[in-house]
Amino acid sequence: MKITFINVGYGDAILLQHENGYTALIDGGSNLSQEFEGNAYRIRAAEYLKCQKITHLQAVFISHIHEDHVCGLEAILNDITVDRFYVPYPAAPFLQNTVLQPADHAPCSVQLYTKALNAYGRILQKARKEDIPVQVLKAGTHLELADGLSVQVLAPEPDIVQSYLEQIEQVYASRNAEEITRILGKLDATSNHTSLLLRFEMPDIIFLAAADSCPSQWRAVPSALLKNVNVLKLPHHGQRDAIDEELMQEMPLQYIITTAASDRRYHSANPEVYDRLLAMCTAPPQFLFSDERNYPPYFYQPDGFQAITLVIDSGEIHPEFVHISR
Repeated sequence: MKITFINVGYGDAILLQHENGYTALIDGGSNLSQEFEGNAYRIRAAEYLKCQKITHLQAVFISHIHEDHVCGLEAILNDITVDRFYVPYPAAPFLQNTVLQPADHAPCSVQLYTKALNAYGRILQKARKEDIPVQVLKAGTHLELADGLSVQVLAPEPDIVQSYLEQIEQVYASRNAEEITRILGKLDATSNHTSLLLRFEMPDIIFLAAADSCPSQWRAVPSALLKNVNVLKLPHHGQRDAIDEELMQEMPLQYIITTAASDRRYHSANPEVYDRLLAMCTAPPQFLFSDERNYPPYFYQPDGFQAITLVIDSGEIHPEFVHISR
């Protein structure tokens, strides 16, 4: 089994490859040109998959709607066939065939959220047109993906999703630019709360793919499902809200991966987080960063890389740094 964290800068694009051929992608990173221009090691998820000669995915998981998780998927879907989408929301409210536009004075974050919302709608339209199943994942859902690979959905809770969907319906129904902008702002601020929290189980290995689901949203998760996590994709790109000692201190963490840009914008990859993790863990975990080369004292890989692959074999985990000649 391989879990690959593609270096898309600030964003998530995680590739799962089972030895029996099952291949899935969790999110697709950003589509912003400035995220990749002038950086020799960041790579668009679509380009990475092309370099790896991946032309078919059994599944695409879309964790939630934000630009750095959704917008890179459109380029992927131009070249790759997909058997199924897994999403946190029912598709119908997003199939309005309406392009939303916030007011010019809207904050940058709202502009970017709107790009993601429009892209998400186009992805669902494509799925409907091509008869690709779209399955809604709810807390408590358990799926057998391949022999020795299953996933359990731990979050979001139904009431959070329902509140979000009510705002989605309002924004598509409105014809007032200022009201649309106001609602888009609320959606942007709450979208992380709707993020999928996925617990992948393999023999002897538990991988928690947290996307932007922060521990403040895990209170309803049975504590037994948060134990025995060996590999953690740190929530919210390692910002201060990424950890909670009470909920995480019993995890026997071996590897913690942060998908933040090396400029550490928005206070991501925050050193306070790693200091707290080191103080919390009985045995120090190995920190991995998808877009860092030198982050003392936590990480050092001076050669640079386009991805990090965790190779899982017989309960052992071996990290590999992937270099692509371009």
